Amino acid sequence: MNMLNHESYCIFFLILAKKSMKLRYLLYFSLLIHLFSCQNAKIKGVEMELKTVEFEEINHVNLKLIDSEYQILKSQDEINVIYKKINDNNPSQRKNPIPSYNENETYIILQPKIEQSDFSVEGISESNQNLKIKIQEYDNPEFKDKKYPISVIKLNKKRNYRSIEINK
Repeated sequence: MNMLNHESYCIFFLILAKKSMKLRYLLYFSLLIHLFSCQNAKIKGVEMELKTVEFEEINHVNLKLIDSEYQILKSQDEINVIYKKINDNNPSQRKNPIPSYNENETYIILQPKIEQSDFSVEGISESNQNLKIKIQEYDNPEFKDKKYPISVIKLNKKRNYRSIEINK
């Protein structure tokens, strides 16, 4: 309800309320309903507020691992499969340590479609069951002739996300 209609509504009821006790009670009742509806609107607005999510990048390589832009790892077996691929393609004697799955954390593989050779994760935020990941693209001389940079990130909370949006 806009302010002009709201003010007109209140003035109308105040004039009528002076003439009748029933109208006065009706006025109080309608004002209470209006106040509660405003409170509900405020609560819904707060729920849509973005909250920062703590995260840690636990690995960053250039290797085709998944077919989509992201994948949530839901078990130790899934983590093992991913890290087997990473370590099989690592020419170094030193292999990447395999993280232990923890029920209180969320592991996500990011492999966004980018125009430059690499990316970094700048920040992560959430609203309800929606996750927003902000990345920054840049040219990495080490990845010059490669085209599949990936980042394995760990969120310090367990959530089931309905959607994940990657913003460049």
